[in-house]
Amino acid sequence: MPQTKTALIVGASRGIGLGLVKTLRDQGWSVIATVRSENPEGPHTLPGVEVHPLDITNQFAVKSFAEQMHNQPLDLLFVCAGIAGPQHQSASNADDHEILDVFQTNAIAPLSVAQQLSGNLKEGAVLAFMSSVMGSVEGNQSGGMELYRASKAALNSMIRSYAARLSNRKIAVLALHPGWVRTAMGGEQAPVSVSESAEGLVAQIEKRQGSAQQGFFDYLGESIAW
Repeated sequence: MPQTKTALIVGASRGIGLGLVKTLRDQGWSVIATVRSENPEGPHTLPGVEVHPLDITNQFAVKSFAEQMHNQPLDLLFVCAGIAGPQHQSASNADDHEILDVFQTNAIAPLSVAQQLSGNLKEGAVLAFMSSVMGSVEGNQSGGMELYRASKAALNSMIRSYAARLSNRKIAVLALHPGWVRTAMGGEQAPVSVSESAEGLVAQIEKRQGSAQQGFFDYLGESIAW
């Protein structure tokens, strides 16, 4: 009988993170989820899912959580937490708090969480980050959403640096684009449902387990230029 795989989804209170928890659980994974804030329909409503509160921008909280998890081997660590940033998205209009908030949440904190928990990753595991096609520097032909784009490009750069540091371990390191998804951030006009995105993302993760592959892909498996 195959051993149950274990996933930790960081940032799972709603949206795609919650969709990943549901999809993985339904596919037989053992799932641990973290939430920044309570959601009446969050992962705590799903039987068998272990839920922990965690604000990834709080370094003390991240360190404490990592200490709680120190004996927990993981087949998947997926850092999903992220924000859109200020509505104006303008470098010239952004104040110090807005700049710190979007870059800390979208770029710095996800890498900090991954570094704190890297010892939990088993050989053959997957370390995944929720990126966005909007973080592709080469693919930016339209402009717009400058602060969000820059924060995701910064995340991608840090992912590549960290992947290089993990090159001596058999761990796949992935930046994943979920598609344009019907969430609070994506809006009702988005063409992809949360379940479609989550199922696609899980398929890409399972495809790359044990591969030590590094790359930037969308939920359908298409490679994206950095």
